[in-house]
Amino acid sequence: MRITSPDNRRVRRAVSLNARKHRDASGLYLVEGPNLIREALQENVALRTLFFLSEEELPDARILELQSLKALAETGEHPPEIILLDRICFEKIVRTGTPQGVLAVAEKSVYTEQDFFAQSGGNVLVLDRIQDPGNLGTLLRTAEAAGFSGAMLPKGCGDAYGPKAVRAAAGALFRLPLLFPDTPGNAVRMLRSHGKKIFVAVAGAHTPYYDCALTRDAAVVVGNEGNGVSEEWIRAADCMLSIPMAGRSESLNAALAGGIIMYEAFRQKLVRTHS
Repeated sequence: MRITSPDNRRVRRAVSLNARKHRDASGLYLVEGPNLIREALQENVALRTLFFLSEEELPDARILELQSLKALAETGEHPPEIILLDRICFEKIVRTGTPQGVLAVAEKSVYTEQDFFAQSGGNVLVLDRIQDPGNLGTLLRTAEAAGFSGAMLPKGCGDAYGPKAVRAAAGALFRLPLLFPDTPGNAVRMLRSHGKKIFVAVAGAHTPYYDCALTRDAAVVVGNEGNGVSEEWIRAADCMLSIPMAGRSESLNAALAGGIIMYEAFRQKLVRTHS
């Protein structure tokens, strides 16, 4: 199928997924670029639709790559609908300055509480009102890379399925279980009931992160970029930890701070495994 009008209903529906309210209502989100889409297909992410920029609009070097991607999509058990778009239609949907010629409409993965906590002893990342999509996606990417079993995003956090966050997560969304508690209180209840100890990152806290036991069953809470963690998480904390700094800066970027702590947990696990 080929679409030439930006007013086509399929195009309009895809455009709507740039808004969080439509992603929340539909359970769908956009994935852009051949590398991410190939990874989604390899991870058996459910893709509803693949939109390709028509070949006459593409440089020759990109055509073979996208043809290969199309062939991969068609061999799946539930192949997505494949649609060619004229440039005016394609550019109405995408939000990047240099479109890569392909985007997908994907279904969000849904995890129950039991699914989320299925891994015995797993560490969990908790994002408290993180708003910047780059930070959010980077934190999810780092959590997956550091071997965390999932991430909790209580209400008030930015959207993990927004286009910028999806790009920053670099495929982690396809593998890392996410859970979305409606309140911090419910998040705390779930963590407690599954035996997690809550470590809250707070600038200036007396305990340095490397003195905390983060090998297993740790819930690492990273707070809002401007205001830090909320009082609810501070009250719930089993330990408040900090990252010592030699310079005069008061704090680190949220994604960097979270990454340092998560990779300390990874380091501790490696040491324990090889000791």
